[in-house]
Amino acid sequence: MILMRNLSEKLTFLTGSAETFGTVTDTPALPMFSENAVRFLSALSSELMHDSRTRHMPDVMSYAYWIRRASLSSEITKYPDRDKRLGRGIAFHIAPSNVPVNFAVSMTSSLLAGNITIVRVSDKQFEQVDVICDAVRRLICGDHADMEKYLYIIRYPHNDDITAKLSAICDLRIIWGGDRTIADIRRAPLPPRAIEMTFADRHSVAVINAEKYLAMDPADVAKRFYTDTYYTDQNACSSPRIVFWMGERTAEARERFWSELTKLVHRDYQMKPIQAVDKYSMLCKLGMDRRGVRLIGNDNTVVRIEADKLTADITDFKYGGGYFFEYIGNSTEELVPVLGKRCQTVSVLGVEKSEILSLVMKHGVRGVDRIVPLGETMGLEFVWDGYKMIEAMTRLIYTGIDEHKVTE
Repeated sequence: MILMRNLSEKLTFLTGSAETFGTVTDTPALPMFSENAVRFLSALSSELMHDSRTRHMPDVMSYAYWIRRASLSSEITKYPDRDKRLGRGIAFHIAPSNVPVNFAVSMTSSLLAGNITIVRVSDKQFEQVDVICDAVRRLICGDHADMEKYLYIIRYPHNDDITAKLSAICDLRIIWGGDRTIADIRRAPLPPRAIEMTFADRHSVAVINAEKYLAMDPADVAKRFYTDTYYTDQNACSSPRIVFWMGERTAEARERFWSELTKLVHRDYQMKPIQAVDKYSMLCKLGMDRRGVRLIGNDNTVVRIEADKLTADITDFKYGGGYFFEYIGNSTEELVPVLGKRCQTVSVLGVEKSEILSLVMKHGVRGVDRIVPLGETMGLEFVWDGYKMIEAMTRLIYTGIDEHKVTE
């Protein structure tokens, strides 16, 4: 108890309190999809949808829609063994600093799994974080006081000692971040029975069939691609870094695609000066270290680098804020070198998802955890990086062979 009190004094509680946190190790886990958690999240959905500040926050509105009661009820039906699953206990989440609403996505899976959820959010100030935490506090201070001891959204400065103490009491640690962040946090040991889920730095690929694209509304496609990329400055792992073109009319398609996107970027996107400098620096590094690449155009808001060959190391030279590699291929087989462990999402336009899935299975590639339509890479899902998130955060209580399966 004294240890928990000393620890809580070093934390800033955005939701929850030091008083209830002092008893966190004694709080029982909840069943998977407990009515407490489902009721709380559906109420959170309503709170966010009625908050006037979310009107200019499409990511918060998407999150609110994702956790509405109808959506959660549909998700519940996908887990036939849910009556034998409990939360693992205390889940300690380290949220990323580059995607504002990600902390809430991680939190949601954890609560639905039945865990006591501790989420460390970045010191970076995001209005989306404030809006969601405000809504959580209103609910906990009202009809959902029972959830206060199950949810703690916290901040603390980078501090190995605090991270180690929180790691020492958890049953599940979830780390979102770059490779260095994960390595640093892993220096803090976990209890013997605790498990860990990591979501490391990844890259993604868009595959476009030229003929199919040319039959579509170019403005609509540009908007969808903009949502996948510029909305998060390509900071999201699911944002395409490589655009792979197929078909007979790739020259015409590329001209139309990038022209339409550039118009949208010039209208809606604000590039920071540091991004312009860093893009130029990365281009210089690429030029010194790689052959077989060339810069197309001179618009620094939409940087395009055409490669004559796709190799596994091409994303070592990636950057964000509108920085793309392009490749013209004859077959999806040419994608294989960039589908290694660091590849997360393949988005498709005019290409069947089944074709990409067959490629992945045929070659047993170590990456590719998602195949989605172009424009949906930022979609909120309960399956991420190969994890069934809610299920992975629970433990199954095994009771043997079901009686109805026993035969004479």
